[in-house]
Amino acid sequence: MRRSTTIAAILFVLCCGALYADDSAPKCPLGDGYEFVPDLSDEFDGDALDDSKWWDFNPAWRGRKPALFSRKNVAVADGSLRLTASLMQPEEVDYENKVRGYDKYWKSIVKSKGKGAYGYYEARCKSMRACVCNAFWLCDPLSDRPDLKYVEGDISEEIDILEYCGKPNDKGHDRLYYATLHQYVTPYLESIVNKKKIKIKNYSYKQKMDFDFWADFHTFGLAWTPTELRWYVDGKEVFRRENDIFFRPLHVTLDCEIMSDWFGEPDPADLPATFEIDYVRVWKQTDAPEPQALPEPKKKAQ
Repeated sequence: MRRSTTIAAILFVLCCGALYADDSAPKCPLGDGYEFVPDLSDEFDGDALDDSKWWDFNPAWRGRKPALFSRKNVAVADGSLRLTASLMQPEEVDYENKVRGYDKYWKSIVKSKGKGAYGYYEARCKSMRACVCNAFWLCDPLSDRPDLKYVEGDISEEIDILEYCGKPNDKGHDRLYYATLHQYVTPYLESIVNKKKIKIKNYSYKQKMDFDFWADFHTFGLAWTPTELRWYVDGKEVFRRENDIFFRPLHVTLDCEIMSDWFGEPDPADLPATFEIDYVRVWKQTDAPEPQALPEPKKKAQ
């Protein structure tokens, strides 16, 4: 009798815990009609990156030269994801990377293992104080389909929710927030093999903010629906356009990049520097249709 009572009590506690977990899921800032997606979200409250959700590198991309993504520059600490850019020490430059042109900086990236489509995507973050681009973006519908990505006939897509630089060399970029769309004709290998980039109307937006990106945390969001795209900064809509392109699921990505041809290269005295992300939260739009599916792989001839 006592054993039965104990089992019943345990089951009751477990059920209550499950209910509490559901009730405690963050509510979408856009209101009702959205369902929280735990597999694409993270509060970064532990002491290590959750490798069931994230890669701490990009399986298909080393990064733009002369900087190389390093797993050692990805950390979770003090309640945030920390993506660091740092100088490559001479003893760290091996022969292969010297020949390839990755010989000056280390940088960092995380990419979700799952993909999401229509919904609301938000990150609360603070830039590093260095001439390094910090970004929150959606990309790569073809990551698991090399038969489509690396041959002619398809499109690789990207939605930049946030790009900013905490300390640009060109003061014209200071406090500028960027939101941008990209489409690349396949074969596509990130920043290396881009046969053709498609021209998109109303593809980019920038706005001068009244705060320094490195001084404090701010929220940056995207509402992605089958008919439109809306960008938000600190809960305020800043840009909107028709969705005439993006209908396939994409990965969630955060990174710091040396953009030599855009912002310039960082002052070595400013490195190492860290891009901090307090959280990433994703909600699915519950009444949206299913996103566009990729074609079935072609069967090999017998």
